[in-house]
Amino acid sequence: MDESDESAACNPRKRARTEGKPVAAVRLPCQARDEGLACFTRDDLDDLDFTWTIIDDRVVALDAFMPSHPGGSLIQRAAGLDASDLFHAHHASPAAAAVLEKIVVGFLKPSRPKEHRWRAELNKRMERLMKTPDTPLSEAVAVTMLGLFALWAYFVYVQGYFWLNVLTGWFWWRHLDAGLHSAVHGDFKWSPRCQKWLLTAYAVLCHHMLDHYGGNQSGLSQHFEHHLHTNDFRNDPDWTVFAVGRNWIRRHGCNPWQPYNAWQVFYWLPVRCVLEPVTEIFTMLATCMNGAAQVLEPPASWEKLVARVRDVASWWTEVLLSPGYQGAAFLFQPAWTAASALLLSRVLAKFVLIPFAEVQHFLMPDEGCKDEEFVVRQLSTTANLRLNNPVTRLLDFLMFHGDSFQVEHHLWPAMSFVHLQEASQVLQQACRELDLPYHEIGYWEAHRKVWQQVKEHAEQPILMEELRYLAKTEAGVPRRAAELRKAEAVHGELKDRDDAFRAAARTLGPVLTSRDLAAVTLKRAEEQASQPLRSLGSRVP
Repeated sequence: MDESDESAACNPRKRARTEGKPVAAVRLPCQARDEGLACFTRDDLDDLDFTWTIIDDRVVALDAFMPSHPGGSLIQRAAGLDASDLFHAHHASPAAAAVLEKIVVGFLKPSRPKEHRWRAELNKRMERLMKTPDTPLSEAVAVTMLGLFALWAYFVYVQGYFWLNVLTGWFWWRHLDAGLHSAVHGDFKWSPRCQKWLLTAYAVLCHHMLDHYGGNQSGLSQHFEHHLHTNDFRNDPDWTVFAVGRNWIRRHGCNPWQPYNAWQVFYWLPVRCVLEPVTEIFTMLATCMNGAAQVLEPPASWEKLVARVRDVASWWTEVLLSPGYQGAAFLFQPAWTAASALLLSRVLAKFVLIPFAEVQHFLMPDEGCKDEEFVVRQLSTTANLRLNNPVTRLLDFLMFHGDSFQVEHHLWPAMSFVHLQEASQVLQQACRELDLPYHEIGYWEAHRKVWQQVKEHAEQPILMEELRYLAKTEAGVPRRAAELRKAEAVHGELKDRDDAFRAAARTLGPVLTSRDLAAVTLKRAEEQASQPLRSLGSRVP
């Protein structure tokens, strides 16, 4: 039996086409469970006329189950993907596994189920904490904090309490972002009506992050992609800021080194704390102005006009009320006073929140770990922010544990923030018993680690290390494309060394050409003796 015959045998619909029978008349495995499940190849899945996902190499039909899914429309984000890790992260109960068995319609061939040894054990210990809280504690915290924010905004924007603004603006900036994050992940589940109201409130006050967290119905949001490929710099979209393009601050070996990176130990803090917030403010203003102009364009329909006006109104509401932009302050205070308070508040916020924003990136390896189980990879590459002071722990709780319990949040994204602290204790005990890694980093230690990363990656990479990295498939198409564009500017200076670079390219891997290698910085290439290249070239047939 050749490959096409085997493929047809695995797929009932493809077999029907081969035999000349009507495709609609073929009963899928879900219609004949007692007759056994069918096997599918990856190509077969493209021919299926129903919405499917893959969980542990089993093909699952989603159409009939979508309307009754307890998580609502979130299940749509698993369509057409291997959602194994996503399923195990959100479903720890035997009831979920039982429901899954009812909608499995087949399996992939050859079937190579992933091992979820640690996931099953940890899910068993976390089953109680994955349930909806018995009391509306998270809703009470959110509603109370929104009321306190309104009071804070009155004193800061209307009454002009300058230092209250500067010293506490960072807290409210982080709270609103964490509130939207929690709402999108399905927190505040005690009351569906309250959840919808809180999601709307946080979406308006932190509107610039709505697409990042929520995305749209046509595909995964960047944040949900992050949870599918957490801390995998090849696929995690949160890592594109580190891994692709020319960054002012180089933080990882996958990012191309530029000559100005040698000075980043001096300018990284001003760039992070001053230049970035100023740029964000002007970008937001430009976005609001463009949105207002789009409202004046002729709409295709009344519904689209209403949606456009609602979106623009949300942008302007955030600009007026958000502690990150404080537009309302300019209506009640002198412009210079309002601008000074805004800038100082944003500068302090950037500095104070560095550990919160960066803690998950400290343990990122320079090379990926494809073969490890998802749980082990997360425990190895993610760290929690350790807060020992009771005041800081309270403030962190009121910010919905935005980043202090990253390990638990990455492993169980649907867990309510009110359970994260207890989950951390359970997980630490489990890691000790099972000999699994678990990392925590102190607040000031986090600042020091950021500095160490900036300092370490400011140094120009050694030539051969750079060549070997480019030769790996992990370098990725975006990286090689960027290097190729850069090579066009310096290629002429390397004409005399083309033969040596081609020899190195053939030795290191077929993905490289002399133009790729020309992207490597010339100064260090000249500093390196020609011996390494000659020795490589001597081994090339």
